[in-house]
Parts: sequence; C-alpha cells; structure tokens
Amino acid sequence: MNSKLLFRFSLLFFFASLSLVANERQSALVYLNVLRQKSGLIALRSNAQLSKAAKAHARYLVRHQKNGHYEQRGKVGYTGRVPSDRVLRAGYASRAVMENLSVNAQTPKHSIDTLFAAIYHRFVFLDFSNDEIGVGSTVAKKYRKIRSSFVYELGSSTINRLCKRTFPKENGFFYMQNLCRNSTHVIPRTLFLQKQDEIRKKNRPIVFYPYPDAVNVPPVFYTEHPQPLPGSKVSGYPVSVQFNPAFYKKVKLNKFHLFDGSGKEIKQKKILTYANDRNHRFSKLEFAFMPLRRLKYGMTYSVSFEAVADGNKVKKSWEFTTKKPKARLYKITKKRTKLHIEKNEKIVLYFVPRNRKDVLGRVTLSKPLHVRYLDQNTLEVILPHKRSIRGYSLKVAGREVILK
Repeated sequence: MNSKLLFRFSLLFFFASLSLVANERQSALVYLNVLRQKSGLIALRSNAQLSKAAKAHARYLVRHQKNGHYEQRGKVGYTGRVPSDRVLRAGYASRAVMENLSVNAQTPKHSIDTLFAAIYHRFVFLDFSNDEIGVGSTVAKKYRKIRSSFVYELGSSTINRLCKRTFPKENGFFYMQNLCRNSTHVIPRTLFLQKQDEIRKKNRPIVFYPYPDAVNVPPVFYTEHPQPLPGSKVSGYPVSVQFNPAFYKKVKLNKFHLFDGSGKEIKQKKILTYANDRNHRFSKLEFAFMPLRRLKYGMTYSVSFEAVADGNKVKKSWEFTTKKPKARLYKITKKRTKLHIEKNEKIVLYFVPRNRKDVLGRVTLSKPLHVRYLDQNTLEVILPHKRSIRGYSLKVAGREVILK
C-alpha cells in the first residue's frame, strides 16, 4: 500500500471512529430520555460544554484505570478534581451540576441500565431540577481492566444563565454564593429558587420507578458506592417513589409493598427513607423499596404505595415486568447439575444466589465452550457444532454443570 492510500485509509478509519463514538453518545441520550419521559420527566437537551467535560473525564478514567468522580492534579488529561471544576473548565458557567458514570459497560444502554439499578445513581438521572446533559464515552483500544467508561454531566439551563448575569448586593436580601465560575459572584436566593422551580414544574408531581407497565426491567441490583445495603453483594431491583419539591413540601410514608406474579408479598426487604439512609443521600421526598433477594426473570410484579403528602392521601398501585433471557433458561441450585443440550445451542445458566453475597467469580470450563456474563449470577453459553461423547463441563462458585 503506497503512502497516499495509507493516509486516506487512516483518515477514513479516524472519521469512522469519531462517528462511532458520536453515535454511542447520541444513543445513550436517546435511551435515557425514553426512560425519563416514560417516568413523567422532561427530556434532557444536549449541552456542548457539559459534553466536553464528560468526554474529558471518560478519557481520564480509561487512561489511568480509575473509577470515580475525582481526578488527580498533575496526571495526564487532568481537567479538574471534581465535576464542578471540570465543567467550569469546559466553559459552563454554573457549578450546580450532577455527575453519573459507569465503567466496563458493554453498550450505552447497559451503562444506563446499571446506573438505574443503583438507587442513588437513579435519583441523579431522575432529578427534577435538571434539563440539560453532556455525555462522554471512551473504549480502550486494547484489553485492560477498565475497558470502557461512560460519563454523564447534568445541569440546569436556568441556573447556568443566572451565572452569566451580574447582581449587585442590596440590604435585606439573601444571596447564593459559590455557585458560579467566579466565587464572588452572587445570585439572589429568591430568583435562584424561582428559576429552579421553572424546570421542576415541567415534570410530573410524583415519579414512580420502574414506571407503570415497564417491561424488560432488570431483576437485580449488585452494588454502588456508597452502598445502600451494607454487607450485600446481590439483591433485588429497587422500586422508588419521588415527590417533586415544586409541588410537595412534606410527605409521610404509610405503606410500601411489593408482590410477585402469584400475589405473594415480598417480605425480605428494606424500605429506605431520609430517616434511615445511612449515607444521607435521600431527601425527605424520596422513598425506595429494596428487595433483599433477586427478583425472578420474566415475572410481573405489583406495587402498592400509600402516603400522606401535605395533608392529602396519595395511593398508587402499578405493575412492571422483569426481563427474560432470549435463550432457554436453566436455574442452577445444586452443587452438580447435568443438562442434555443440542449441539450449537445457546442456553442461559442462572446460578440462583444462595445468600446475599453469592456472586459468580472465575469460570473454569472445557473448551471450546463460548461463555459470557449476562450479570454476576447469569451466564450465556454456546455449545460447539461438534458432539462430544464426554460432554462439556463448567465450574463456577463451587457449582459444576455438565452439558451432554
């Protein structure tokens, strides 16, 4: 290949890579907005400065093999210690931003689904006060421990515009400080609250998640930092209720129940509220039903919620359905299990957790089985074309599966 052709090929590869990354970011925003709008929230608009900050932090995480919201000064690619520093450097005027991120997600959808399963991160995506976002993603060119990162920076257009104005101080007024690029810049508190409520009032008064009649809901939650269920590595998908602060001031929870497809109540649970959230992430208007065991695949669950909000009764019942693997599903509960499988068949092995810490580790298998994780308790297995008289074996977490 001559130098001109090589140059043209390199340019084509470069622009194709840029297009792929841009498409990933766009698909992430589209999918997130679908979930928000079905929940009763407005769609988030893309913001160039927030996107610039998100992209920079995504690159930093993969480059330095980190997972978190902090950067270290002096490191290559450093753009700010915390999210507010990074968005200011990218040209955003307001420090009032919220950041969500995940690493090692296979796709934008997988990234967002993982964050929605984590209750604290879900509340960031479902916040009532934000109306714009920047999405950044990076995928490593070679295999590394942290192979991909997706970063989301959420902000408020109304507060950002306030930070571009100047307000002289007057006696008898309260002001918001340390909110804008210039730390001495102040915003009248009444105006700040008014602009914040402008966005909040565009959203539904109460948000239920999973939203009514949702399908393909993941059945499981693993962990997040900080951990809302200390000592637990695997539990059921959280169900949450959020009251919009533009419409409600005080809420008292009366009942919060979850029932499986046969009408049996899920009694192994923890109801998280502002009063008992040890990490102090819940507001007084947020509530979550945390099942202590995984939910079942392909089952419709019913929720019953009752509260008193500003003196008025609020009652809501709704349903959602968990996802079901596309291939044939086998539940593995014994130490040794034999299965008769067709050649070249794709199956799903669900290793039912024996306790709240039971997640899969390293898989030992006979070649040439092709195995991939669907989650930390579930494996997708594809058998080879050729038959084997001895069959194939798979060992993981103290359990063995023989495939004949």
